[in-house]
Parts: sequence; structure tokens; C-alpha cells
Amino acid sequence: MKTLFLNSVLFTLKDQAVRDNKYVLIFYTWLSKLIENGQLDKNDFLLISTDERTLEFIKTTPKCLAYLLSQLKCPYAFKIFSAPETLLDGMKIRYTPHDFKQDVFMYMDIDILIMKSLKDILYQTAHENLYVCTEGTLRDPNYGADMSATDDPGYTSALFMLTGKNIQNELFRKVHESYQDKNYYTLDQPFFNRAVYHFAHNNTVLTRVHSFNGHGWSKRDTVFLNCGGEPGNSSIHYDKIQEVLCYISVGLY
Repeated sequence: MKTLFLNSVLFTLKDQAVRDNKYVLIFYTWLSKLIENGQLDKNDFLLISTDERTLEFIKTTPKCLAYLLSQLKCPYAFKIFSAPETLLDGMKIRYTPHDFKQDVFMYMDIDILIMKSLKDILYQTAHENLYVCTEGTLRDPNYGADMSATDDPGYTSALFMLTGKNIQNELFRKVHESYQDKNYYTLDQPFFNRAVYHFAHNNTVLTRVHSFNGHGWSKRDTVFLNCGGEPGNSSIHYDKIQEVLCYISVGLY
């Protein structure tokens, strides 16, 4: 039985009031869908990377976090980082190596709702491999702004998997080498794409079970319902997720 180490990130910018950060509310929704559908168990692990102010806030406001965490079937932990000064700095937290013991490492943004078990995907992985999710092409600057424009696939940085610590360490090192203070609309994503293309990678396993804002949705196959929007705009993401939850309730998704 293959096991999963799942990592996600929740942060509040250094000069932002946590109460104004709607990603906190999005996190509760994401966690509830993980509990409902993810089917993680005692051999898996959930790690939430966050900053100290945000963690203190979510422990008390609102009061549902303790109950949600009590419903998790897997062990979990919070890893504390310094509150970032910019969104670009915050996105860099994604690329922090972790000492995982499970078979598969997965990073996922909290605006991706989990619609089916995560377990089936694990059995499609092989050792020492990288798995990414196609959303466009490198002609689109959202993916290829830091590379030559080609028709090669462009990958989201919101969802990826890898097997083996060597792959994790080398991928994250390459992302950090590419990182610059550039005003890209999708922040870190062009740097992520540049790094991915240094490695052999699989772009089918995740892509076929991923839906971006309903595109490519399949009731039978979709595991990841990505409610993407303007990067860093918590209000837009929150409003979109509330709308999607209504659609889920009436059976559209």
C-alpha cells in the first residue's frame, strides 16, 4: 500500500491583518474536503506550512479547526515559517524540502478542492519521478514567462507530486536558482516551469484527474477541482469557492 505525504501552505503577509485574509476561510473548506474525500489514513501525513500569527488565529477564530483536525485519519503537523513580506516570498515556501518517509510527496494549493480519493493516484507513480499537471503551453506567459515561448506544455505550480527525496531536493534547488524579483503575474509559476524542464517528468497522471475552473471536469475521473483565480487575491478565490460549493451541493460537480 503506497503512502502519501501531503503539504500545503497558508500564510498571511507581514503587514496584513490575519482577519482580513480570506485564505483562512478557504483553508477550512479545503481541509473539510480532504477529510470528506481524500481517504488518508494512519500511514499518511499532512503538513501545513504557515506563519505564527496565522496559526494562532486559526486555532481560535472560528472554532471549527480543532474539530476538523480531530476528524483527520492521518497524523498532521504545522511547520512555522516567518511571515513573508511579499506574495512572491510567500510562494517560495512551497519549495522547502521536507524529510518525508512516505512513498509519494504531493504539494497542493488550498484552493484546489479534493473530490475523490487521493489513493488511486499513488499507485500510478514510480520511484524517483516527478509528476506535474498541464494547464497551458509555454507560449502563455503565465507558465513560460521565464523561458522561450514554445508549444511545450505549461504546468501549474499549484499541484505536483514526486517520489524520492533526491528529486525533491534537486527540483526545489532549481526553483530557488531561477527565483528572481520579477513582476510575473503568476509569481513563482514561471520559475517552477523552468525548473521542471531540467528533469524527466510525467504530465499525464495528474492532468487527467485535474479540472481548472470546471474545464475538463468529469464526475467519474476528476480528483482535483482547481478554483484558480488572480494570484494572491483571497477575496476572489473565496467567492469562487463559495459558488463552486453551491454547484457541488446540487450535483453539478
